[in-house]
Amino acid sequence: MSTVLVTGVSGHVGGHLARHLANGGFTVHALVRTDEQALYAHRQGWNAVRGDLTDVESLSPALEGVDFVVHSAAYLGKPGPLYQSVNVDATRELAERALRAGVQRFVQISTMSVYGDPIPAEVDENSALATHDPEPYCATKALAEVELMKVRSRGLPVAILRPGMITHWVRSQWGDEMVERIRAKGWPGFLHPGDVMPWVHTENLAEMAWLCLTHPAAPNEAFIAVDRNVAIQDFYGPVAVALGQPIVAPDRAPSISLARLGKIGATLAYRPRFTFEETVSRLVDLARNPANPR
Repeated sequence: MSTVLVTGVSGHVGGHLARHLANGGFTVHALVRTDEQALYAHRQGWNAVRGDLTDVESLSPALEGVDFVVHSAAYLGKPGPLYQSVNVDATRELAERALRAGVQRFVQISTMSVYGDPIPAEVDENSALATHDPEPYCATKALAEVELMKVRSRGLPVAILRPGMITHWVRSQWGDEMVERIRAKGWPGFLHPGDVMPWVHTENLAEMAWLCLTHPAAPNEAFIAVDRNVAIQDFYGPVAVALGQPIVAPDRAPSISLARLGKIGATLAYRPRFTFEETVSRLVDLARNPANPR
């Protein structure tokens, strides 16, 4: 049974990734910083391994006995030095130490934001990375990929997933939490109903990560980790209707971020576990029955 170190397990994405990989036969080592995180990991059946992305010397011990790494942790908060130290420096150091430890494969959970904010239309895996974007999250995640390519050139097999709007109906910023924001405050002012965004279900992203660890064609490839380009009016419109909230268009043109899809399906035989239609149906149910979700 192979061992995978997963970072970011206390977050929405990292937790789902770790559970999916454990269910898929991996022994999961969860990188944790606190006793609370360690207790959470143990309750999930994972091995808690102490380490801190801001203390790079702690990363080498965390990699002992590890066959694979899935790096999903990232900083997304107030502007400051943590963007560079966590998103860029720690990613580079984790990869460097993984190479020295003989890790067989390193999977980076990146983001569609590496193409810039807003995401340009018609991007694909070969589109330029926005390393100088004024948004620090976009720029530092792009720079992290640049650093990984340097380590890859020295022998570390790296696969990169670039997800878009990650959605689940449980503990998800773009899922149940958005339903509650619309319930409490109405239609979000920053969203135009005509916006088109790249969308992925959290469990589908977890399946992509599993494929990146197990498929022989995954190493040294980047994949747009997106299930579908969706119009916001088709995504949150039914939720707003179910809540009796008007759909309000802000005074701007719609943002059309159309990703060119297909590589991950053709290369890794990826197929989604949950559809967009099922996800919208679940969110509408939450809007109608918040106490009794389906």
